[in-house]
Amino acid sequence: MPVDLIVTCAVGFEDLVRGDLLQEHGIRSRSLAPGEILLQDVAESGLGFLSSTTALDRVAVPWDPAAAPQSVVDVVRRLAESVGVEAPVRFRVQAAADVREQVIARFTDVAGWVNAPSDWQVNLDVEQGVAQLGPLAWAARFGTLRRLPAATPVAVVAGLLRLAKCAPHDLLLDPCAGVATVSIVDSIDRPDGRGIAVDLDVEAVDLARQNLIDRGLQGRVEVSAGDATHLAVEDHSVDRVVTDLPFGKRIGSNSNNIELYPRVMREIERVLTPGGRCVLLTDDKRVFKDALARTRGLKIVREQVVRYHGVNPSAYVVTRSRAPGRRAR
Repeated sequence: MPVDLIVTCAVGFEDLVRGDLLQEHGIRSRSLAPGEILLQDVAESGLGFLSSTTALDRVAVPWDPAAAPQSVVDVVRRLAESVGVEAPVRFRVQAAADVREQVIARFTDVAGWVNAPSDWQVNLDVEQGVAQLGPLAWAARFGTLRRLPAATPVAVVAGLLRLAKCAPHDLLLDPCAGVATVSIVDSIDRPDGRGIAVDLDVEAVDLARQNLIDRGLQGRVEVSAGDATHLAVEDHSVDRVVTDLPFGKRIGSNSNNIELYPRVMREIERVLTPGGRCVLLTDDKRVFKDALARTRGLKIVREQVVRYHGVNPSAYVVTRSRAPGRRAR
């Protein structure tokens, strides 16, 4: 019997995610709220799409807290084997203290579930009206990454890569790579892809190397400490550039970006292939647009506003405005 699922993605990428789910997996959906999508009539045998869909962060079953527990219990039982929920089901409840105790009692008595707040498989969120499936969270499906506080969320990275439209054998460069999140998510999406990850922060580079070793990707992604304004990369050799530029908030400063952004843009123009494409994320939008306007050969073809962690940066899709090596008349 088909089921409805509620999934989350990075705010700003809902339409892209919905389009991909319909085109690639035949799954119809509708937006419920920013970053929240209802997948309709998903076959229980068709949940395999989750193993390859990196843009989805959390997965849940719609749940009416006022209804009898049996409705959600039946759905979880039917999905248990395919999503990795073991019996007896371990759960927790997100609610005010008095409501939480009532819900716990109902599910332990009726369903025999075990209240395990620190080791849950199902999270019953009373306010949101969903039963989140822990084994289907991004980290459970694709593994955890060693992170730094300012690291880009993986769901945002997945959206940036979707905008980049990488071909199977493209060479992807991230010149501000941090812990190599872009390269790793890209490697999940493109088993035949190749990547270059560069960052000035030695600690980030060390973590990036460990992340790649953990996943056996060190042969596919070249990671090194380096300056995004002076890359050890050949001219016109990179097919795609995807990066989260310093905003000047947690990393760097606005005054630094006034000098940094033009130099990074010139270097990206140098290494990009004639048919290359970039997706550059920043919240320092005026400085970015000014820098790009002063960079010969590059133009913005799309701006997608994203929201996460209290900021609203834009993902700028940038392509060449002319062939490399020619001067505009």
